[in-house]
Amino acid sequence: MIKRLLAAASAFVFLAGCSAAVIKNEIEPPVKPTSNVMPNVEQVADAVHETDWYYEMCEELMDFQLTFKVSERVGNRDLKKAMEQLRSDYPEIFWRGNSYSASSTTDGSKITISKPDFIDDEDKIPEMFLELYDAACNVVASIPESSSDYEKILFVYDYIMENTVYDYEGAKSPKRSMCHTSYGCLVEGKAVCEGYAAAFTYIMQMLDIESGVCTGSNHAWNYVKLDGEYYWLDATWDDHDDDYPLGHTYFLINDEMLLRTRSFDLQQGFVPECTSLKYNYYVQNGGFFETYDEDQVIDYISECSGEKSCTLVFSDFEPYESALYSLFGDYKIRKADGIVLADMNYRRNDNMYSVEIVY
Repeated sequence: MIKRLLAAASAFVFLAGCSAAVIKNEIEPPVKPTSNVMPNVEQVADAVHETDWYYEMCEELMDFQLTFKVSERVGNRDLKKAMEQLRSDYPEIFWRGNSYSASSTTDGSKITISKPDFIDDEDKIPEMFLELYDAACNVVASIPESSSDYEKILFVYDYIMENTVYDYEGAKSPKRSMCHTSYGCLVEGKAVCEGYAAAFTYIMQMLDIESGVCTGSNHAWNYVKLDGEYYWLDATWDDHDDDYPLGHTYFLINDEMLLRTRSFDLQQGFVPECTSLKYNYYVQNGGFFETYDEDQVIDYISECSGEKSCTLVFSDFEPYESALYSLFGDYKIRKADGIVLADMNYRRNDNMYSVEIVY
């Protein structure tokens, strides 16, 4: 929700020619989100990784084969689990379709995977893969030397958002298209959530940083491991299609924050436990508040004045609600340096207890 505050001149009523009273701005009351409960998800990574045939399948796929044999008996339920895990282990494999089957042979199984409709000529797949590989290598090469793992993760996150346009037409289409792949994101610069997530994990693998893809609520996002702790991130939802700067509301968040906005599909490759906020973007940059202290918040907004934008994130609903009514209802935000009420916009996110200010 984007709000434009009233012009500064309309914010005051002059009484008896010498005193002023602030007119309170009517703030739409925030609605406290209901946090989803983590369902009893079947995690298949360990079971899949214990088999030999899975690695045989991966080798065949990386050799651009879609019909091949493996040395063990494989059922279609096991194959489905393998395909779920494949999205995290091999996010660069964009050349597989949505349908697949396994049938028994005398010495194992025959696996058949459909060719995606968006690839006309299978002979072009190796060349396209090199394009994807080169694009990912260019991102890695662009990361400043001596960057910490946190800085590498942030760089890749921002790069993907800056260089990818969300494909609304692809999202509406009933057919899977290139926008669902890492190729669509990194080579064509156009993707939906699945493409964003695949591209991020692919580059993380190049950087030797553990990462994977999870799905739910008709959406896909990432986890990443940093300094021994797991975190969630969602570049798709932070990629704004307007004049607001790049977002980081969903950058390195914990389980509680994630579950306010989505649920999980009942089968996943791996679902980490994410409890830390140590490396959350706003914790790292001073914009995360556990209470609403007017002076502290005003000082932080003033510090951001040179950047012309500022985001506040609160740990809970109550301080977030207090901040909305104080800053924008009572116009306390006018105390901050650089604020001109007539020129200021703000966008609030009741689910994430965040306010993004542009001035």
